[in-house]
Amino acid sequence: MELLQQESRLIQLRAKLNERRIKLWETPYLTPEQQIDEAEMLILAEQLGPQLGIPTNLCLQGLTALQRNALEKLQSKDEFQRMGIATVKIRAPTQTGSNREFDLKVKTTELGSHLCELIGQRLSLDTRKIKLVCSGKIVSSMSSLQEQKVTNGSTIMVLVMAHSEEEAKRECSTYDRVHKIRIDAETLINENDSSNFLSIEDQSGNAIFLPKEEKKSLLMGLTLYEKGKAAMIVGNFEEALLLLIEADHDFRSCNSQLLDVVDNYALLNLDIVWCYVCLKNLNQLPDAEQRLKVCELKLQQSYGKNMQRVTAIRGEQSNEKISLVRLHLLKAILYFYQNKRDDARTMFRVVETELLKLRIDDDCLSRLMECGYSTKECRIALRACTNDVEASIEFILNRRQTRETNAIRSERERKLYKTIDHDASSGDFQRIKLELVDQLMEMGYPEELAGLALKKSLNDINGALNELETNSEGLLFELLRTVSANEELQKKLEALGFHPEIALVALKLTANDYDRASNYLLSNVQNGIYSETLQRAVAEFKSKQMTSECNSAEEHIAPSNNPAENPSTSKRTVKSSSATDNAKKQNNSRKKEMLDILFKSFSQDIRTTDEDSHLDLQLDQEAKLLAQYKQLLDME
Repeated sequence: MELLQQESRLIQLRAKLNERRIKLWETPYLTPEQQIDEAEMLILAEQLGPQLGIPTNLCLQGLTALQRNALEKLQSKDEFQRMGIATVKIRAPTQTGSNREFDLKVKTTELGSHLCELIGQRLSLDTRKIKLVCSGKIVSSMSSLQEQKVTNGSTIMVLVMAHSEEEAKRECSTYDRVHKIRIDAETLINENDSSNFLSIEDQSGNAIFLPKEEKKSLLMGLTLYEKGKAAMIVGNFEEALLLLIEADHDFRSCNSQLLDVVDNYALLNLDIVWCYVCLKNLNQLPDAEQRLKVCELKLQQSYGKNMQRVTAIRGEQSNEKISLVRLHLLKAILYFYQNKRDDARTMFRVVETELLKLRIDDDCLSRLMECGYSTKECRIALRACTNDVEASIEFILNRRQTRETNAIRSERERKLYKTIDHDASSGDFQRIKLELVDQLMEMGYPEELAGLALKKSLNDINGALNELETNSEGLLFELLRTVSANEELQKKLEALGFHPEIALVALKLTANDYDRASNYLLSNVQNGIYSETLQRAVAEFKSKQMTSECNSAEEHIAPSNNPAENPSTSKRTVKSSSATDNAKKQNNSRKKEMLDILFKSFSQDIRTTDEDSHLDLQLDQEAKLLAQYKQLLDME
């Protein structure tokens, strides 16, 4: 609190000096010999103190500090112009809440690693345990400071772990953990082809399909963001800030307009500024201001003006106002440090009103939890329904049903795309409308054929109908390539007396629908004689199988110049291929086991967060900050 009061006094004094165009680095406050004129400084303090409501002694302290800062800046500016030596302000927050601040001189032509070494020497830290942040970006050790726009007067934030020996033994450094988290995330996303590890959904819970590289970047950003939120929950804001800035880098590499209609990127910027405040890093105000502007714009694009899009999607009952409370609070704090006192007071009053509206009645919470709902569900529902218990129960039930419906729909969509080999990562991907699939199914067509026809006709239902009527066999034969037959169902059909190859073809043609597959075989196999349709299907299957095997053989078999050697070479290749396949299976099994272990370890703290974490803020910290700044602004 004392630090905030000091900052407040300096802001008021700086504003008053600017208003009266007083320059403390010139006469009469500085003698021709460049010495401080203490008498003139005291007179100025006696004049300004009563105007600002600051005691004379504290006013003199503030003026002296501002004068010292001004003289240091002039000196560093002169050094930078003459010798290219920049003076940067170093700020190293600790987990105890205190801050260490000092200036360092460095040539901007030096690499970021050199600045790390200087800071490590000053703080007696291993440089590998240090991460530097300037203007919201991590300072790279491999590029020059000049290239990274680190110049004279820049403020550098140093992120390190707590330095007690006990904690150092118990925990890894922030840098190592963040680096490992990124490597683990990349491994999981790459091995799962960016599809099975994390799914991407819109505000309605529907699956979102993107080009492969863009989806990979977005998944990486979302994954690091989740890890960052987990670190915030336990109060590890240094690690959280690093992870959030890493996530910001990945989000920025996405070209999709998706970021304009979902709130993830807006909330990421909001959380970065929140970390600045929690770390008491007031020197990042320029970056904080820019991020809050991005957040406000993105939230408006995502939620709509006056929450119109959220209302259309979720109804009047919504918790998205939780995010707006934190946004308004951070804007108010920013106004405070920009000395926009009237704007700050107005915004703090807005926050106070919003907090009152979002207050949860403890009695209502207890009654709702007695019904068996989780604490998080109850808080979200009570806020959405203004502490109406009956309405909250209906809200929870409707929300669960909507999510279940959307989850089933998304799973059905993914399964259909896999069945018909509809590549969602290709550049010309077009989503198949499930409502059109349902219309064709009502006409008696199987789901997979309806999906294939709509894929070919680009969601033109008339074109799809024409395709189904004129090329039904061709559509069926496409399934021979894309569908993998279920081994259990194949054995069941074989138990009925059908040849393995015939059972396999039937399951492929019916997308593993056992009833349809058995009916198909009964209709096309009479007394061991196959119908023409089934014969063509078998021939088509063998043709596709041979093509696939030839392609595989071309990859593994080197051509021989001696025809006599071909047979023996072929036999050796088959044996070698079999051994290779076994080795590959064992390798894949080991890899899967390692990935499972990695996933469990990686996702352990992510489970402490979920998609609703931003809707379930306790708001205790917000209320505490509001009270502090209201006191500074004499708003009580």
